[in-house]
Amino acid sequence: MGKLIKAELYRTKKVNGFWVFTFFIALYMTAAPFVSAPNVESAETFFVSSMSMLSVGAMLISLMAAYIAGRGYHHRTCMYEVMAGNSSMRIILSKLLSIALPIALIVYAAHLVGLGIACTMSTQGISEVLKQEPLFLLSLLRCTSFGVLLTMCVKSMLGPVLVYVRLLLETIGQIIASAVTSQDLMEETFNAASSDSFLSTILNVTCLSKQGVILTSPMSPDVVWQSLGGFAIELLLWGGIAYLVYSRKDY
Repeated sequence: MGKLIKAELYRTKKVNGFWVFTFFIALYMTAAPFVSAPNVESAETFFVSSMSMLSVGAMLISLMAAYIAGRGYHHRTCMYEVMAGNSSMRIILSKLLSIALPIALIVYAAHLVGLGIACTMSTQGISEVLKQEPLFLLSLLRCTSFGVLLTMCVKSMLGPVLVYVRLLLETIGQIIASAVTSQDLMEETFNAASSDSFLSTILNVTCLSKQGVILTSPMSPDVVWQSLGGFAIELLLWGGIAYLVYSRKDY
């Protein structure tokens, strides 16, 4: 496992696109709340503004993870991992630990820098924000893990395209659901804390783009279980498919 992770990290840091993506996404997560909401003047308002940016951030970091994972298949270096006798589970875990986790941590670190800047203005609401920070990191991990696992399922650079299609379908699904139920399910105020609709709960759990809406809610058991449940579903679904694909050893 250690050798797989080390090899993947070595390949990743050699990719110029990785550092370009990292710079712009980190800049986006740090500065976007201040740019989009000039009234960001405390830790609390920064966190809320950050979450409003997460619908776009989810697409960016998912695409980044899919692109990095897809390069191994494009250059046919990933087949040697299978030929070396590594188990499907070891390969999947190594990709998650060497691609999904570092990207999520880098973006999260950028977020913390922005939060620190906001705290120099005011620490208002910081206690509530700190309670939700672990769930924010979990949401980032969910996005990057999805990008990696989906790419592993198709074993090609088609992964980033499918990531975009998935997020596009989420938006279409929310619009259709809103039309059918006569409710604006895309409103930021329609979140985990205030919703009592089964449909809205399903959307919150299954849609990557709704994670920011969930975390904008006051901390509650609903916020926790919807965040954890969505992450677990993502891992089990795409991780299970990737495991079956790799079990065939068709490289």
